Amino acid sequence: MKIRNFVLHILLFFSSNIFCQNTIRIDGFFDDWDPSIITYIDDSLDSQGIDLLDFSICSDSEYLYIKIRLADEIDLTEPFYNPSKLMINIDADNNPSTGFATNNIGSEYGIHFFERFIFDDTNPNLVDTLSLYDLDVIPLPTITSDKFEIAINRSLFSDTISISIREFIGNDFMPDNGDVFTYIFDNCSSPTTTSVDFLKNDSNNLRLMTYNVWSNGLISNNRVDEHRRIFESANADIITYQECGNTNYNDVLSFLNTSSIYYPYIYPDLNSGNLTVSKYPSLESWQVASKIDAELIDLPDSIYAKDILIINAHPPCCGNNQGRQEHYDALIQFIHDAKTVGGVIDLPINTPIVFAGDMNLVGYSQQYNTIINGTISDTVTYGNGGFPDWDNTPLEDQVCYFNEQNFAYTWDQSNPAPGSFPPGRLDFVFFTNSVISVDKSFTISTEHMSPSLLTQNNLFWDDTKIASDHFPVVVDFILPMLNYGCTDTVACNYDSLAAIDDGSCCYQGPPIAITVSACDSYQWNGTTYTLGGTYNFTTLDNCGCDSTVSLDLSIFYSDSIYVIDTAYGSYSWNGQIIDESGIYNNILINMFGCDSVLVLDLTIINATHIPEFENKDERPYRIIDVLGQSIPFRKNIPLLYIYEDGTVKRQVVVEE
Repeated sequence: MKIRNFVLHILLFFSSNIFCQNTIRIDGFFDDWDPSIITYIDDSLDSQGIDLLDFSICSDSEYLYIKIRLADEIDLTEPFYNPSKLMINIDADNNPSTGFATNNIGSEYGIHFFERFIFDDTNPNLVDTLSLYDLDVIPLPTITSDKFEIAINRSLFSDTISISIREFIGNDFMPDNGDVFTYIFDNCSSPTTTSVDFLKNDSNNLRLMTYNVWSNGLISNNRVDEHRRIFESANADIITYQECGNTNYNDVLSFLNTSSIYYPYIYPDLNSGNLTVSKYPSLESWQVASKIDAELIDLPDSIYAKDILIINAHPPCCGNNQGRQEHYDALIQFIHDAKTVGGVIDLPINTPIVFAGDMNLVGYSQQYNTIINGTISDTVTYGNGGFPDWDNTPLEDQVCYFNEQNFAYTWDQSNPAPGSFPPGRLDFVFFTNSVISVDKSFTISTEHMSPSLLTQNNLFWDDTKIASDHFPVVVDFILPMLNYGCTDTVACNYDSLAAIDDGSCCYQGPPIAITVSACDSYQWNGTTYTLGGTYNFTTLDNCGCDSTVSLDLSIFYSDSIYVIDTAYGSYSWNGQIIDESGIYNNILINMFGCDSVLVLDLTIINATHIPEFENKDERPYRIIDVLGQSIPFRKNIPLLYIYEDGTVKRQVVVEE
């Protein structure tokens, strides 16, 4: 019942995931693993050793992708202080009755990472062992980690498979409790459809290539032609080669003389085996450690605002973790020395720094963290360390992929056999990304190139396969250019990239004060004000400086007077004689300069219509009530009649 339920869960998960595609890149980083990807979560604390936590699974048309997460950091292929032996069993035909019976599946292929081979149980009469390369198994990262992503070529698998993962020392399984993990290939990862060409996007970008040529490959008669084709195709401005301990200056000249590209500056170190070749001269050289060299490259002042420090490295390999750590401690000490006054090196502030080479990062992750974050292990000898970039942040690790595939490994075994190490990421380019950035990067692997890309770059499909067991890594940097502008840091328009002051600096001026009086309201910068007061408005002037205007505003108000009056015959108002009833307006100016509106509501009474006053000589010119207010003629109330000769009569007209 558990098996059926678990399979049903996976099928439901699959159906909801069909339309959610992303691209899995095998690079040792995991942000491309979308949370919607099918994941099995293991029981916690069910191991006596390293606990398996979960695994996720995805695929495209060529590869099966598996991400495994553990409770502790391990080394996938070598001994480590957290011992672990990890195996993935794949039931390639989803048939439990074929292959090797393990954890409720019939495994045709058992990938044993610690022993570095594959059990081949496809033949029931013969158990064979294969190289990891026979199934194109690619696990990253190469350093110790608690997470790994693994690519496995799926060409020998059916469309439905079952998977079991086991950690031998703790005897932990995924799945467990009798469950079976069945996977239907859903192509949830979208393959790369674009190709990264070899051309620079901008001729002013600085191209760096780093390449371990494998045992003096530049002077090896069996491999020099391949190296020349690779060298020509990259057309780098600066090249850091490794494993050139027997390649002297004249050997390099001989190698370069066949090239159409001019490289006049050659800096070999026969002790470290590092070789730097450049189109531009070095101002000064340093020995950072026995296998790390540095050159301050003098870039053309007419183009670039800064020179660049190129550090070429090939620290000790394989199990020599202590030796590598000492080299990286020395690197961080050197960079901090370069950033501060005194010591063996003083760099102008914000000089770009690039650290490139075959780093041999195949052991403890502490070494990688030292490079990135500046965490020195031996602080007594090398100081306290700290973030290496100019802005006190980590260095950037430029992850480079094949031109036409999503793989970031830079080394593989030339003639693999069972027990050979799988492909790994050994070659790196780190840089100070606070002052420079990357426009384009790629790893040259001719085995993984289309015929058209090979032809475009005059390469053969096996050039990198023959030339070395490493692949060339190419990075195009965008450097600060020589810019004119304002160089005064206190100016509003200070340009941090400007190298030469052009007299354009602008500075913030004092606030501008204006005084305004208005009637009723005032509109200023999109706001209507109805109350007086002081108001400020800040904007940017043409130079980008804050410009503040202070408004001292006085608001005065309009007024109005409403008059109701009655007159007999006519009415004199503001110099005019009015003989008709109505409402009359007149606008004057008050003491504050605002409108003063007079409104007259006037009633004109024709006295001839009053029977009691038919005699024109006795007509009153004004009628008031007992309160002295003007009033039109009305019956049934006492009224006072004022005549032109001053006579006043009181009379009540009673309505019959």
